[in-house]
Amino acid sequence: MPTGNVTKTFTATTQGLVNPDVVTFFLTFNLTICGNVLVILGILGNVVSLANFLKDGVQDSVSITLSALVFSDIGALFTQMFLNVLISPFWNNIDHPFYTFSIVSALLLYPREYFIRVSGIITVFATFERCLCVIIPFRVKRIITRDVAIIVNMCIFLVTFLYLFPPYFVTYLDWREDARKNKSLIVLVYRDNAESVLKVSYMVTDLFLPYCTFFVLIVCNTVIVVTLKSKSKWRQSVTKSSEKPEISTKEKKLVIMLVTVSTIFIGCLSPQSAMLTALGIVRELKVNGPYFDLSLLVYSFTFLLETINCSVNIIVYYNMSSKFRDGLQEWFPCLNPKS
Repeated sequence: MPTGNVTKTFTATTQGLVNPDVVTFFLTFNLTICGNVLVILGILGNVVSLANFLKDGVQDSVSITLSALVFSDIGALFTQMFLNVLISPFWNNIDHPFYTFSIVSALLLYPREYFIRVSGIITVFATFERCLCVIIPFRVKRIITRDVAIIVNMCIFLVTFLYLFPPYFVTYLDWREDARKNKSLIVLVYRDNAESVLKVSYMVTDLFLPYCTFFVLIVCNTVIVVTLKSKSKWRQSVTKSSEKPEISTKEKKLVIMLVTVSTIFIGCLSPQSAMLTALGIVRELKVNGPYFDLSLLVYSFTFLLETINCSVNIIVYYNMSSKFRDGLQEWFPCLNPKS
């Protein structure tokens, strides 16, 4: 979320388009209540998923990539949990020595966005790998080996870390006098070059990268679906029953699982990208602008959707991967209908 003035709090205090009580209600209900419940469940689910992937050792590229995705989701959920607490309207009536938005921005908001972007790029890599598997099934395992998957996922974490450099380079926390409260408070201070640096960073990380991620996911998933349908029709037209299929049923289930993960990712994160696009066009939506109350209302929903995206993958894995399901049922016999 691009920031604006350094001495503004992240609360529903701006009088604008929406009744402040409505904004306060949805911030409380969507984030403080629903958001934190989903965060806790999501962290537990992702920890179980990671342990399940690592139980037999990461022997293939798919397990490595899914483990990296789970790790980034855990990072996003942890930062979201503390962010939900700090942006709660309950802070409005508490006398504390800092502006809430300063702490949220400096300590939680940017790291959270970092993990969200890492998850998106890893999802792209996993989907691209399955796309190659469908197109060139006999060669893909020689192209994307276990070592290649490890290197690519490590590079995703390291290169995306550059996302944190611009905001931390042009900002710092410092004490400033608040005339209204007649006391010094910790605020987020912007350096002289902040506007120009953050403008470029915003264009790359908040506009280009998310839409590029969506575009690649849509293209890869479209290619997967079209290719699978084409091969299915071809096999039906072949009269030789001994004809060996080009892609196994196991691989096909894995493809469907990753297509589902990609669809959930696009559905849950596209509203936030649309909001950031609107913010770039309608500057009144920025922090403490005349329409910032509307921004807060929308963010309460988009943050919740992003929390859902990071929390539900265990359900997808359980329903679409027999190996993953067997591992969970071994640990939790109550999940096995035969027990």
